[in-house]
Amino acid sequence: MRNSWLSRLNSIPWLAAALLAPSLAFAQMPDGAPPKVDYQLSYRSALTGYEVYKEQAVQPWKAANDKVGEIGGWRAYAKEMRQPAPAADQGQPAQGHDAHHGGKQ
Repeated sequence: MRNSWLSRLNSIPWLAAALLAPSLAFAQMPDGAPPKVDYQLSYRSALTGYEVYKEQAVQPWKAANDKVGEIGGWRAYAKEMRQPAPAADQGQPAQGHDAHHGGKQ
């Protein structure tokens, strides 16, 4: 059977060395001015292009419903969503959302 206090006595020198080694590294650093930095720091705020909220004109709901009815109702909007969007580059096939995540292509 092993005594736990004996194993602790054997580990004390290793612990002392581990705690002392980093302080010796700092003690050997030369005193003097820190090295000069040759690059310019720049900062660009994420809010640089922020536009303040502007109230939009809202038409009466009855007029909006009548306009949707003239267009063809919800079916016209559904048909519009089924049609493929015109591609800017005709050489490339249309890709879904998962294409840029490495999914199916």
